[in-house]
Amino acid sequence: MARRKKTASDTDTGIPAGVRGPFNGIDTFRMLKFAGLTLGVVVAVFVLGWLFWSAERFLTEDSRFLIGTEDEPGALPSIDVSGERNASRKAILELFEQDRGRSLLKLDPLERKRQIDDLPWVKSSTVRRIWPNRVAVEITERTPVAFIQAPSAVTGSMEHPVAYKPMLIDGDGVILGFKPQQASSLPLLKGVRPRDPGPLRHARAKLLLRVMEELAPYAQRIPEVDLSAAPTVTIAYETMGATIELILGEDSWRKRLDYLNRNSDRIRGILRDRMVLDLTMDERVILKSSPEPPRPEGSGQE
Repeated sequence: MARRKKTASDTDTGIPAGVRGPFNGIDTFRMLKFAGLTLGVVVAVFVLGWLFWSAERFLTEDSRFLIGTEDEPGALPSIDVSGERNASRKAILELFEQDRGRSLLKLDPLERKRQIDDLPWVKSSTVRRIWPNRVAVEITERTPVAFIQAPSAVTGSMEHPVAYKPMLIDGDGVILGFKPQQASSLPLLKGVRPRDPGPLRHARAKLLLRVMEELAPYAQRIPEVDLSAAPTVTIAYETMGATIELILGEDSWRKRLDYLNRNSDRIRGILRDRMVLDLTMDERVILKSSPEPPRPEGSGQE
């Protein structure tokens, strides 16, 4: 009996013999490897999360990390403040009252820094955690460069209707509380008021610094700087026993004051207090105004 010839449909499927099954050996290995890596990552994340949670709980609850509620005699302070001279140490420490008795981990240094920087006299500050349970605060204070006369009250007097009080101002135009010991060597700055916009106060304080830097050799003889007409600069100047007013203009302040001093002998005989001289034209001194000389006693008309 003749044997039936095999057809392509009987034996030849067009698929190599090694890959006919849905899962061959190579694919199974790859899938198990991938599953193992995935499981490893999941376990690692879980372990790290548990470790982090445990560490945070330990740092939060363990008494060794709690900021002291009060400082023991002879011990390092829980809140160590340095660099303050004019800023209120009490006001700084009060900002940390809510942190005492709590974990150092819960302290927000940036928030405390922001609050401290808003205090009077503080220009900038740094707040650092000192493990296990202390805080270090370093203060950089503002430096006054002049004082101003700020209106303080209405007097009711026709001659002097407004009373003024002195206040200090720093190189950024920030108004500070008055410290007599610091104001004694500073000039009076005119043309700046506490209610002026911040950018205006800032610009005029910077102009004052430029003026005093350029006129540094004469600084001890300049009790006042008037910037009311800024950028024009006017100063009070003490020379030859009188305090006179000098209009120096917008630039070349040192050059013009040098010229006046080189030629002071020429005006010595006419100098009087409150005399106003215009120096805005190079190598010229123009008399703008001069108070009447005092009358001798008994010379009045009857």
